[in-house]
Amino acid sequence: MKFISDILSEESGGKYSSKKIWGHIFMFLVGTSFILDGLGKYKANVELFNAMLIAGTTLLGLKVIKDLFSKKDGTESK
Repeated sequence: MKFISDILSEESGGKYSSKKIWGHIFMFLVGTSFILDGLGKYKANVELFNAMLIAGTTLLGLKVIKDLFSKKDGTESK
């Protein structure tokens, strides 16, 4: 259960992040859509697929971008 908790929280052992939860939901839907389209079960809308892929990766990557521009150990990032 700690693995699931760490995936859905901003920091290990911290509070749950709605950005991470929605990012994982979007990525699950994108992956499912990609698989079902590849198997020929239905035809995926390309514009909707791309929009959900961008939204999911943005929601999951916000912490990475925030960490790039944050101060660490008293020094500024360039």
